[in-house]
Parts: sequence; structure tokens; C-alpha cells
Amino acid sequence: MANSAKLFLGFLVMSIFLLPKIAIGKSNGFTLKLIHRDSPESPLYQANLAQLQRTRKLILQSLARSTYQSHEHPSNSTQHFINVLRSKVDYQLGSIFMAQVGIGSFRASWPNSSSPISYFLHVDTGSSLIWTQCEECKARGNNCFYQKQPIFPDLRSSSYTKLPCNVHPLCYPRRCVKRFCSYHYEYEDGSSSEGYLASETFSFDSSTSIQKEIVQNMVFGCGFNQQNMKNYGDQGNIAGILGLGWGPRSLVKQLGSRAGGRFSYCLQRVDGNHQRNTFLRFGSDIPSRSGLQTTDLLQYGSEEAYFVNLVDISIAGSRLHIPSDHFIRRGSRGGTIFDSGTSYTIIIESAYNILEQALVNHFSKFVGLTRIRVPRFFSLCYKRSIGRGFSNLPNITFHIGDANLVAQPEVAFSVDKAQDGKEFFCLAMASHSLFQSNMDDPVTAIGAYQQINHRIIYDVTRKKLQFRPEDCTQNP
Repeated sequence: MANSAKLFLGFLVMSIFLLPKIAIGKSNGFTLKLIHRDSPESPLYQANLAQLQRTRKLILQSLARSTYQSHEHPSNSTQHFINVLRSKVDYQLGSIFMAQVGIGSFRASWPNSSSPISYFLHVDTGSSLIWTQCEECKARGNNCFYQKQPIFPDLRSSSYTKLPCNVHPLCYPRRCVKRFCSYHYEYEDGSSSEGYLASETFSFDSSTSIQKEIVQNMVFGCGFNQQNMKNYGDQGNIAGILGLGWGPRSLVKQLGSRAGGRFSYCLQRVDGNHQRNTFLRFGSDIPSRSGLQTTDLLQYGSEEAYFVNLVDISIAGSRLHIPSDHFIRRGSRGGTIFDSGTSYTIIIESAYNILEQALVNHFSKFVGLTRIRVPRFFSLCYKRSIGRGFSNLPNITFHIGDANLVAQPEVAFSVDKAQDGKEFFCLAMASHSLFQSNMDDPVTAIGAYQQINHRIIYDVTRKKLQFRPEDCTQNP
């Protein structure tokens, strides 16, 4: 009994020392650079794509990701060793934003120095676990998905430590492999990911200093067995996930007092050729703003995404009076998420049809408009006899609780050129049935495009979402 008590005490002390801490930087606040998948800084950037092609790819990403979010996610009950996730694993599920992250401490070419290995990770507000593949996936009986960067050599990092089973606060009871804390996710298409939970040193690019932001003892998933995940990783360019969701393993939770339970961003338009930097800010690095609207962030069971109470939509200030039950969460289905990882807003079909018909009625009053169908594109599109850009297009407002998120014409619609050179515009939103059969009670997702030029603040501790219009080119 005495030996057991000493062993437990030793593990307890170890878990205290393994709590995340900031090694370099200010005592409060934290900032990392966000990279859009279509930015020239992104490993996914394709310089030869026309804007129409880029938009089409982002529509597909939005639909795939929203479909994934619509599937029921199981409870994190301690009675279950495996999390069974019901959606197919596909690279399009990944967030449209990523961060370049340094992981580990490795000997450089001079004595007594160390440096990390750099990876691109999807930044995801819809999940919490931070994870990447580790070298043990190359062992006999295990498997890795294709990755261009060297798979993380965990055992060669001087700062890598596996978490002992049942001791660390981020280790769920009785979820262990070989006496170490583990995670195991299975997906309904037969793919799966399994790995250890470990602590490691992470470094991030910052806007506030030429030095890296360094976090020691960050808990992350070190994947040693990825089965049937050949489509994951955006053709080998993405090594894993940087989770920002509700769960205790997320980046915002692990930063503790440095983040104060708050993170913020201000998204800019992306034209595919020129992209100013956008930054994800935490704690005291979030700029102080007046005139913020506030609404509730909703949490449902073990769901890690941020839900909100969408009650109606307006066109040019006129409410559509969509029955609010279209957007209500029913058990493990439906509801509305506020998701920067989804490119374009995806709306449950019954509500989308009301919005689209109202816009058809609105545009019927205009001359020189012809409704057209653009293959594998948005559903509601019009060709103009005279190009006018975004002029004469209405704003669209999402009524979220008592707050109103106004999408100006520049982010409510897309404008492009047809093959004959004539201008056309489309509602830059879709329903789940755009390219597929409709689903039962899918999730509505308010996407990143409709959040452009707003200061967005997630106060996870108070369970509040705040926002206000802002020129995001001035203070990203």
C-alpha cells in the first residue's frame, strides 16, 4: 500500500510539472498566424486556378465539412475506450485555415541548442484534440497516411513525454495503451486513428515579436496507427489538427491564464494571389473594442463545436420570419454552429429554400437580370447585362439570439465573369442538398466568408460570442 501511494504521488507530481507553460513571450496574451488554404503561404496554394475554380473547391469543402458536423458524435463516456465517429474521413473536412507549428526539441548543428520540426496543422474550432502522426506508425502492424513532411520523430525529441495512465487531468480514465494515456477514434467508413497522449514543446509564428511563441508541455495526440486514411492530409501537406473546440484538450484551454478562456480573429477577403496575414489572438492580445454585440455560445453534451441560437434571417433589413425550429438542436441532430473552418454558410434546406425564394422575389423587381445555372456552383445565380459589381445587392443578416451579424453584399454574394465575359453574381451560401440528397436535421453552419470584416471574439469561459463590424485589413 505504501509503495502504491508513493507511486501515485510521483505520478501526481509529474502531472503538475507537465501542465502547459509559456517559455518565451509576454506573461499575458498569445498570438499565432493563420494561413488560408488559398494563400500563397499555404502548401495547398495552386497559382494556376481561376477564382471560379477556387470558389468551387471551397463550396465542396463547405458541404463536406458541414455534412461531417451533422453526424452524431458519441459521448466521451469513460465507459468507452473507442470514440466512434460516424462520418467518412476526407481531406475536405479540414478547416480552411491552418497554422505552421514547430513541434519538439532536436539537436541542431551546434552544442547545447535545440530546434523544432515545422508542420502545417488545420486550425479547427469544431474539435479539441491537437494531434499529428508519430514515427511509431511505421512499426510493423501499424500504419501511417501519406505525409510529405517527415513524420514526427517523437522518441528523438528531448522534450517529448508520454502521459502515464489515469493520472494527468487530460487523460480519460481507463483509456490506456501499455500503461500510457491514449486516444482512439473510429469513423464509419472503416478508417481510424489511434495514438498516445503526450506532452511536447510547441512553437508558433507571432505578430507581436520576431521571436516564436513557445509553449512547453502542450498535451497532444501522437498518432501511431492510422488505418484506411489515404485521403487524409490534403495530399500529404497537412500533418494533423490544432483543436480550438470546447474540450479541455483544446489550445485555448491548455493556454490557461495566458488565454483567459478567450480567442479572437478578424478575417479578410482572399483573392488567391495577395493575402495579408490574419492572426488568431488570445487573452490580452485581443484588441479592446466598444460596440460589441453579445450572444450565447451553446454547448451540447460532448460536442466540441460552438453552437449558437440562430432565430431568423433578414434581406435588406426585412425579416423572413423563418420558423425558429428550423435551426433548433434536437437531441444529437440539427442546430447552428459558428464555424471559421467552413468556407461558406451552409443552411438546412427547409430554411435555405425560404431565403432563396425571398431573394428571387427581391431580384424580380430588377431589369437586366437573367437567372442562370452554373455547373457545380452556388444554386442562386444571375447574369447581368451591365456589370455593377456588388452594387444594388442587398445585405443579409443572421439574427443570433439578440445579436445581428450583418453580411454586407461583398460577403453575402460572389461576383464573377461568365465564359462570354458577362458578369454574374450568386448568393454565396448553399443548402446541404446542393450536390447531394438532403439529410435528416443537418447542422446549419455560419461560415468564414460571411464572417469577413468582423471582429469575432469567443469567450469560452463565459460561454459568449461577441462581434462587431471592422476593417480587418487594419488590425487582422
